[in-house]
Amino acid sequence: EDDASSGGDDGDDDGGEEEEHADTHGDGAVPDADGGGGFDARGFREAVERCLGELEALAVRMLPLYARALRMPPRYFAPAFRSPLVRFRLSRYPPLAPGEEQEAFGINPHVDTSFFTLLYTTAPGLVVYSQRRRCFVRAPHRPDALVVNTGQLLAQVTNDRWLATRHYALNPRAGEDRYSLPFFFNATADFPMAVVPSCCSPDDPAKYPPTSYLQSQGVAQGE
Repeated sequence: EDDASSGGDDGDDDGGEEEEHADTHGDGAVPDADGGGGFDARGFREAVERCLGELEALAVRMLPLYARALRMPPRYFAPAFRSPLVRFRLSRYPPLAPGEEQEAFGINPHVDTSFFTLLYTTAPGLVVYSQRRRCFVRAPHRPDALVVNTGQLLAQVTNDRWLATRHYALNPRAGEDRYSLPFFFNATADFPMAVVPSCCSPDDPAKYPPTSYLQSQGVAQGE
């Protein structure tokens, strides 16, 4: 698992996505030299940074869709995302050993603390909680598509009209690796996010005061 982070004055982000069983070089680290086998560390870093930039640009372009869906002007969220706090994680889920339990967690059930998360995976394994069915269901895997998860920040600013997606991942079957590339997208770290006006009223007042990441998740994580 390798992380690349940017945004605001803070390089860290979400607490709910931390429990993956994955190979790791540490937070934000990429090997500096060829460790054998012809690995091109510099080319790998450049590819990761290009991918991170494209995902961040896509996430910014998606903000007007969220604003319009909430009956707000298209640029409503723009001030909150002038310098978005992001994390891009590269995770490998190792295959199950022969005879190992077929439903072994690769990552335990959790919700993301982000505004939303863009996720690319190479194989099935994502399981999400369906509010309509009141149970967990396996998400279909589409190789050329991204999954979009609602995070806790988005749930908060919609006054819980949109709920954070509870989910977990299963390790792949024996003989297969599963790679997961989640991109966690958050507002500027010190920007106080208020409940969207269209999501509250005198009869349904805001449940949450304006709160920034640094005042909420940043405090919880000691940042």
